[in-house]
Amino acid sequence: GLLSPGDMGHAVGRMIGGHGLRVITCLQGRSERTRGLAAEAGIEEVASYGELVAEAQLILSIVVPAQAVAVAERVAAAIGENRPSANRVVTYADCNAIAPQTARDIERIITDAGARFVDAGIIGPPPRPGARTRFYASGVHTEAMLALNNRGLDVVDLHGPSGQASGF
Repeated sequence: GLLSPGDMGHAVGRMIGGHGLRVITCLQGRSERTRGLAAEAGIEEVASYGELVAEAQLILSIVVPAQAVAVAERVAAAIGENRPSANRVVTYADCNAIAPQTARDIERIITDAGARFVDAGIIGPPPRPGARTRFYASGVHTEAMLALNNRGLDVVDLHGPSGQASGF
């Protein structure tokens, strides 16, 4: 799952989609420009946040930093209303340029809803051939992000607590 397919997000979605993963997004309240970027990148739209959390194993939040908490709250509410089955847990990766304390606040929102959390930071331009984009990840559940190393992304585990990647 990808929130939101803007300038950086659609490039990330295109890259991992081009490496064999199904990439989905919920575009409720999003602009026509964002809708166009999602379509251009081959990102599939689902009807609701509930459908997103029901279908996604990993949700990457790549939004304007000022919206990071609100997006996490929307996803947490959807998780609460559409709890995945006991044998499947959703992992939410906040990949936004936020303060370490904000990352820890989002971690609490997401884990209280019953999902796993990864703190991540993106360094570099949007991923594309010839461009180096690196994701730094921290927290307990970084393995979900590390799986994207074989899917067109460069992910480095900082082996630290949540907040470390955001601070990095």
